[in-house]
Amino acid sequence: MRRVFKWGLLMFILLLLASIPLAMQLETGSIEGVITNDRGPVARASIEARNMMTDAIFHAESDPVGHYKLEELRPGRYSLWVGAPGHDSAWIRQVIVERGQTTRGDIYVGRTETDATGN
Repeated sequence: MRRVFKWGLLMFILLLLASIPLAMQLETGSIEGVITNDRGPVARASIEARNMMTDAIFHAESDPVGHYKLEELRPGRYSLWVGAPGHDSAWIRQVIVERGQTTRGDIYVGRTETDATGN
């Protein structure tokens, strides 16, 4: 009887330890989207997310099809700043990140006058 109890307790502890990484993932959220201009996706745009309560800053860069993803963000309110060479910067005042959720944030950036005219 004691042997069964020891094995049962050991299995319970192992399952509990194995569930910790999953629980940690559910404590965070993410922001993802696509950066575009009037011609389509903007590659290599720089995205900065600032937690409005803690001032923690997170960075990402858009890929060749304009997609970006900021992961493992604590739940809360964030402001986003987007910049790309040849484009006007964009500021998104508030994006809400919820626990275990991905918030969609597609962003349009206008081209600067020199870029728009081809100069």
